Amino acid sequence: MRATLIYSGTCVFCRRWMERVRRWDRNHRLDYLPFQSPELAERFPQVSLDACRQRMHLVDENGAVFAGAAAGREILRRLPFGWLWSLPLRIPGSLWVAEPIYVWITHRWGPLPRR
Repeated sequence: MRATLIYSGTCVFCRRWMERVRRWDRNHRLDYLPFQSPELAERFPQVSLDACRQRMHLVDENGAVFAGAAAGREILRRLPFGWLWSLPLRIPGSLWVAEPIYVWITHRWGPLPRR
């Protein structure tokens, strides 16, 4: 079983980035699933629709769930040379800084409304 990236299939910004990740994923280490798919509840009952409306998720090969910036870090780790890009997100406290930036980006360009 591969790790699965759960994203918004109705968000143009999310789909565009998912396609970039898919092209970068030359070793096919990820599966891709829009959270609007009926398959979500069946395959990943531990991931709620409400949580998916707020952040992207990555469910790893062992069933661990990562959301938002943490999901981004885990996605990068699985891509060719992505581990280099994920190094700053491995510094203690970095996700504390990265998460508000992730939320700002999703509100600015993603599916979430601006506040």
